[in-house]
Amino acid sequence: MKVLKFGGTSVSTVETVKNISAILKKTDENQIIVCSALSKVTNMLEEAADKASKRDMSYKDICTQIKQRHHDFIDQLFSSDEQGDLKQTIDTHIANLEKVLDAISMLNELSQRAYYIIVSFGEKMSNAIIYQYLTIHNGSVGYLDSSEVIVTKFENGKEDVNRSQTYKNIAAAYNPEYKITVAPGFISKNEKGYATTLGRGGSDFTAALYAAALKADLLEIWTDVSGIYTADPRKIKNARPLEKMSYREVLELSNLGAKVIYAPTVKPVLDANIPMVILNTFYPDEKGTLVTTGTDTKTPVKSFSTMDNIAMLSFTGTGLVGTSGIAGRLFNALKDVNVIIISQACSEMAINIVINEKDADKAVEAINKEFDFEIKGKKCILPIKAEVGYSILAMVGEGMKNAAGVTGKAFTALGENNINIHLIAQGSSEINVSIVIKSSDAQKALEVLHNKFFNE
Repeated sequence: MKVLKFGGTSVSTVETVKNISAILKKTDENQIIVCSALSKVTNMLEEAADKASKRDMSYKDICTQIKQRHHDFIDQLFSSDEQGDLKQTIDTHIANLEKVLDAISMLNELSQRAYYIIVSFGEKMSNAIIYQYLTIHNGSVGYLDSSEVIVTKFENGKEDVNRSQTYKNIAAAYNPEYKITVAPGFISKNEKGYATTLGRGGSDFTAALYAAALKADLLEIWTDVSGIYTADPRKIKNARPLEKMSYREVLELSNLGAKVIYAPTVKPVLDANIPMVILNTFYPDEKGTLVTTGTDTKTPVKSFSTMDNIAMLSFTGTGLVGTSGIAGRLFNALKDVNVIIISQACSEMAINIVINEKDADKAVEAINKEFDFEIKGKKCILPIKAEVGYSILAMVGEGMKNAAGVTGKAFTALGENNINIHLIAQGSSEINVSIVIKSSDAQKALEVLHNKFFNE
């Protein structure tokens, strides 16, 4: 059996839903289909929640727009005889949504629990529509409510999936008598039974959990691009899809800005050694990219990725040299900040930290507070400041560790094009080399390196 995930763009129009039906008809094996909310609906739900928390009554208009969006979709997809009580189902969801939003408006506060409830409506409505369409056109179709089987637990300040319990729940609830099972993505519950979600990109994660729990033969991620490319095709016009990548390469890309796959998705299927393929709903006959434990190492660099809105912090001073405990105190001060790169020269004169711009003020305040005594007492540690306007450009490929001259080739190309490198980082795995450059140079640097490695 296999699990197929279809994102918001894959359920954005009548034609894409018909494509889903046709894709599922290509095989007789059992399939679980995981769908996101209709395109842009989650954004609309978040906007409605924000409006309600500010007592802005326009949240009611957004509810009306969401309702009309689904009604129009139903009218386009089904004949009047096929619709059944589908519109009434949508209306019930919208009525329940408005009750939650009314409560938020009255309290003038948006709690985390209320937020989870609100954003879950998108998947509930879209999957009701998909289920009805497939029941009419694809025959034996079951429904499995993800919010009842995927369980999260609160750890380290966030909801994380309880994988062992989730796998047990899925195995117990799944009915193999249905050739196709519809299971909404993104939605879950915590161990107390309250609504939670798996976060942005959570439908990918949902599909991976089903695949791992049921020991599927394959996980298919259907999106609006034909696989993973040598670079973001929106930024590099001549970027091309890759035939095969390893899980480790995909993890590096997803953690450094690539939007094709949601990073947590990889872990369940990697642990279960289940291959994954990235495919295009709009061009279903294209091959896509196969992701497995192995990879082609003949090509040293597989892909380039960029991450924007980056800040650099330089923690400097002669007081760092030979002083034990400094790094420990620094990292402890940053415990609530997502640190992307850390670099320290052997001279110990400076520790460079790369973070998201949105965390810059928080990080500066935390570090200066931790080292307030040394800074004010002039103990040879300087006050830290953040520099913004940077980007990270990463080149990824398992073949780099066995190929001489790869980084030299890249740095020479950047130097010849007057692009200054502000920081370089390479992990011990040698799969990823990341450089920090000015954001104003990011597009040019990406074009230069992509041309150097793929077009010469």
